[in-house]
Amino acid sequence: MEPPFALLEQVKTLLLQKKLSSLSPYEEAREDSEAAWKKFCLAHTGEVRGQVLDLLDRRDGVWSIQRDAAFCLGLQLGMELGRLERFWETDG
Repeated sequence: MEPPFALLEQVKTLLLQKKLSSLSPYEEAREDSEAAWKKFCLAHTGEVRGQVLDLLDRRDGVWSIQRDAAFCLGLQLGMELGRLERFWETDG
């Protein structure tokens, strides 16, 4: 059986993909990025492209760790807030 956080990470990934696929600004940014990459590839050698891809992979790795840490922190905070009785009290 998968540990709970691993399952939540999988659900997060699926929900994020579903959400992004419905956002037109995301789709526009993705298409723009791909067009810019094609233009870059036409203007630069394979060696330069390899260096750029290596740099982008490293930056993406950092971003991925930050995103996962933010998700886990948000989940932890949500669970903690859910335990606070005063958080759910209503006036009247």
